[in-house]
Amino acid sequence: MKEKCGVIYILTNPSFPEYIKIGYADDVEARVKQLNNSEAVPFSFHIYATFDVTERLTDIKLHKFIDTINPELRSKEKIGDKIRVREFYHMSPEEMYSAFESMAEINGTTNRLHLWKETNEEIEDRKEALLLSKNRHHFKNINFHSSLTGKDYYSKTNEDGTLGIYEKDTDNEVPNNSNPSKRQILYSALEDLGGDVSSGNTLYQLEHKLEKILVSRK
Repeated sequence: MKEKCGVIYILTNPSFPEYIKIGYADDVEARVKQLNNSEAVPFSFHIYATFDVTERLTDIKLHKFIDTINPELRSKEKIGDKIRVREFYHMSPEEMYSAFESMAEINGTTNRLHLWKETNEEIEDRKEALLLSKNRHHFKNINFHSSLTGKDYYSKTNEDGTLGIYEKDTDNEVPNNSNPSKRQILYSALEDLGGDVSSGNTLYQLEHKLEKILVSRK
């Protein structure tokens, strides 16, 4: 059996609770320390879980796998004529950990999967970020229809400050890993109303564009 050479990690950051970071590191604690040396992010990255691997850059295979299932989960930004993709995914750490568990069970490697215990400092970071993040994006509550699904929806700010998209008939929130995704649903709704969908917008940018159109038509 090959020996462990590094880990695939799931990182969280209370600065953007709607995303997780998935990557590879020979030494995950050193990698997190490196990330947290940056002054560009208000709060620190935290290790949610790791999976021991025997080959470097195994995370690239995992990225391709996730992109195949739902490419809308990956954080993307259009810069000029190029699309820049990152190691950030619009899903909860619990959802990704569940996928890790399934892979480990299939391969008989559950002993390689490790869920990290949250420290007191990380708990305080999360609480402080939650207080600061509530409606930091200034979302408006809107009702809209998406021809992609043929359903009516409404949006609102969740308690943790993230954007919630809900089916009007059931009041069920559209999950982060849904297919079609929240972004695809908003994209379709914006396109239906003749909005600007020409650039690679994030979920929140699409929401704000849709809000402006709906508010202007009242």
